[in-house]
Amino acid sequence: MRSRVWLAGLLAGIAGLLGACGSGAEAGDGGTEPADPTTGQQVTGEQATSAAEAPGEGDAAQDVKITSCEQTGYVPRAGLEVTNSTAELYRYAVTVTISNPNGESTEAYFVEGKLRPGQTVTETIPGSTPVPGEVSCEVSEAKRLPPQ
Repeated sequence: MRSRVWLAGLLAGIAGLLGACGSGAEAGDGGTEPADPTTGQQVTGEQATSAAEAPGEGDAAQDVKITSCEQTGYVPRAGLEVTNSTAELYRYAVTVTISNPNGESTEAYFVEGKLRPGQTVTETIPGSTPVPGEVSCEVSEAKRLPPQ
C-alpha cells in the first residue's frame, strides 16, 4: 500500500513539473517581456527581435569573423572570432553553415553568454553532421541579445 501511495505521489509530482515546463508558451510569452538593456524598460516581442539590429549598433554579423574552415576526421569545423562592437553588454548567438561543392551542408552553433563592449572571443566550433570533401563556411545568422 505504501509503495502505491509513494508511486502516485511521484507520478503527480512529475506531471506537475512537466505541466509547468511545457506550458506551450514561447519564451517571452509568459506575460513579462524582457527589459531593454539600455533603458531598462519592458519591450515587446517585436521590439526584442529588432534589438539585435538596433539603430547605431550595426548588424551582429559584422561582429563575427570566420578565421578558419577545415575538414577533420569526422565533422568539419569553423573557427570564429566574435567581437562586441557596441557600447553595451550583449549575448551572441551565431549559426555558421558549412557546405561542400555538392550542396551537402551542416550547421555549427556558437553562443556566448556575456560579451563586454570591445571584448573578443575566439572559438572553434564543430559542424553537427559529417560533410565530405572540401568545405566552405558562411555566417548564416548572428544575433545580439540582451544579457540574462
